[in-house]
Amino acid sequence: MANVSVNDSGSAIANLVKRLLARQEIRYLLVAGLTSLFYLLLVGAGLLLNVHYFIAILIAQAITILCAFPFYRAFVFQSTSGLRGDFIRFLSVWLSGMVAGLVLTPLLVEILRWHPLLSQVVAIGLVSIASFLGHRFFSFRKKE
Repeated sequence: MANVSVNDSGSAIANLVKRLLARQEIRYLLVAGLTSLFYLLLVGAGLLLNVHYFIAILIAQAITILCAFPFYRAFVFQSTSGLRGDFIRFLSVWLSGMVAGLVLTPLLVEILRWHPLLSQVVAIGLVSIASFLGHRFFSFRKKE
């Protein structure tokens, strides 16, 4: 059996994490996952407070947008472009995904009788790929 020290194992794990975080897609999955969890907690809190699901979604969106932007800009896409332009482009992509979710969620809730939180999870899943591409090639595009 090979002698592997705890230090070597820790170093191997640190190197793996470093290599994974070097990939923009992994950083996006991490931040988008945490952002989605935060958003769903806000929607869930609104539902527990008997706020109509549509209003809970709008409130959660407004809070989440402000929290998500700095993480997407600095950590995921590492943008060095102007803050104002990045934010305006970010909002346009985010709002497109939000509109898609606001259309899909009532369809799932009112027609299929799904729970609003489950409907939001499905909507988030469908919008995620398009949002990544929108942010990568539009919101935080690298200028030539």
